[in-house]
Amino acid sequence: MTAPGESASGDAARAARPVCATVDLTAITHNLEQVRRLAVRPVQVIAPIKANAYGHGSEAVGMHLERIGVDAVATANVEEAVALRRAGARLPILMYASQLPHGIAHLLSHELTPTIHDRAGLDAAAAAAGTRPVAVHVEVDGGFGRLGVRLDEAADFLRVVAAEKRVHLEGVYTHLPFGDEIGASWARRRLAAFTALIRGIETEHAMSIRYAQAMASSGLLTELDDELNTVSPGHLLYGLSPLGPELLESWGLRAAMSSLTAQLIHIGRRESGDDLHGGPSVTARRTGVILLGIDNGMRFAPEMWALVRGARAEILSVTAEYTVLDVTAVPSAEVGDMATVVGRDGRERITVEQVAAWQGCSAGYWMMGLRRVPLAHG
Repeated sequence: MTAPGESASGDAARAARPVCATVDLTAITHNLEQVRRLAVRPVQVIAPIKANAYGHGSEAVGMHLERIGVDAVATANVEEAVALRRAGARLPILMYASQLPHGIAHLLSHELTPTIHDRAGLDAAAAAAGTRPVAVHVEVDGGFGRLGVRLDEAADFLRVVAAEKRVHLEGVYTHLPFGDEIGASWARRRLAAFTALIRGIETEHAMSIRYAQAMASSGLLTELDDELNTVSPGHLLYGLSPLGPELLESWGLRAAMSSLTAQLIHIGRRESGDDLHGGPSVTARRTGVILLGIDNGMRFAPEMWALVRGARAEILSVTAEYTVLDVTAVPSAEVGDMATVVGRDGRERITVEQVAAWQGCSAGYWMMGLRRVPLAHG
């Protein structure tokens, strides 16, 4: 039966793909307020929406972030950025280093801000300039060893960028992620060196860099001593932590994904002694199947669970498109019942952190791996 205000075609479409993740946009608003508290001082916020906004939907989240007043969003995925522009977003969209030099013109055609880190990128940006200089950000490799101009070579490169009249040096950033105290000590050293770089360039050229950023979620949670004018909190905006869930609770951050659910599409049974793939069945089981699998970012690990009718149902296997549950303890379970992978059902609750721990990764990595799951934003 179609609910009031719901179209029959919409109801049929949901029945054809009975899986959904619910994203609480008010949690993102709340988390942004907490990020500003963690920063202690007034800061600009460049909000990462990479990996489909950590699995939360880059278009809907990007539009919401524009409404609540972030200074810019950022991603390395040009398709996500262009889709956000086509959805109507007017806020600045920073493209992390991603393009070949001759791809800069394409970014500029969609009003995207390119990152450069070498002379070829600078020359391409300058060549693409029209009547006004092209705004660019420079990524500095502060020691993460991934992308960017080396820190010990950055001052020379930034002098060249600042001298190029067809280019405007709008931002300089680095990435200093860590997950333990050893990493925090490293980040403190690299943050101090990066800050000295920024202050030196600003003094030498009598300029103020609009966006100077090194601080992200780990640094904010551990209150690293930062005096730069911009922060880029990916995990924290979505209620995720690279350092464990305890710090989230202490700062009152809320998970933006409130639930991930899928309806049972099949009820089956396994009898003791059945000749099954992987070996004979040892005990009789009642099984339920949901349309959520490896294709969506799910992986199998021993002792994983979902919730069905308020009870825990062990996950028996995960294949390309399906997850099989043991619903023996729920004899009344039937096709159409909701299986909760993340969220609350009755007195039981499963968190993103628990699912990630079962799968042997951080909550952020698991969320970024979620793919092609229909999203409901509210």
